[in-house]
Amino acid sequence: MNYYSLAKEHRNTGWYLHPLTGNLHQVSSDALSHFQLGVLPKKVLDALQYCQYPYSLKAPNFEQACVLGKTQLRTLDKFYNRIIFLRKMNYWLVNQYASSFSPLFENSLQAFEALGQQNRSALTDRQGCLNRTLAAAKSSIEFKKSGVLFIGADLPVTNLHAWIIEKDYQPDPWDRDWINYLPIAAYAY
Repeated sequence: MNYYSLAKEHRNTGWYLHPLTGNLHQVSSDALSHFQLGVLPKKVLDALQYCQYPYSLKAPNFEQACVLGKTQLRTLDKFYNRIIFLRKMNYWLVNQYASSFSPLFENSLQAFEALGQQNRSALTDRQGCLNRTLAAAKSSIEFKKSGVLFIGADLPVTNLHAWIIEKDYQPDPWDRDWINYLPIAAYAY
């Protein structure tokens, strides 16, 4: 996945996410232009529109029949555990691992459903938003085509949150906090 800086100004201060460390940095408003990208891919721009106007998103079909095999669940469990392990070592490294596409699911909605079955949803794993989104991005066929992973900040508090916009919906049925965060970085294929 490619990193796209969405550095923003908030209360006369610039904020950006460092692509190697994953740390949120504060800079002067004058220096912010050094961390902003001029041109973003269309799918990132489209997903940003949905972040700005979340009520324009379509409701995903949470009732879709999704038969998950034991092999899929075991493989997803391995992905998730490796993501946790690699995040402890290095933020850049975990993003490289998640970027090596390994299709398990048709879309991220199925991936989040599988994570929920493993007791790894926003309801039960409050600190694992990045872990879940990286696992879904790595394993979703539709994410590779149309998905964007966002990391947003609650400024000036500096809390971070990760979520996915795929096609025209937000696929995590248990994550309703994402609309409270300002997107400052995006990852997409």
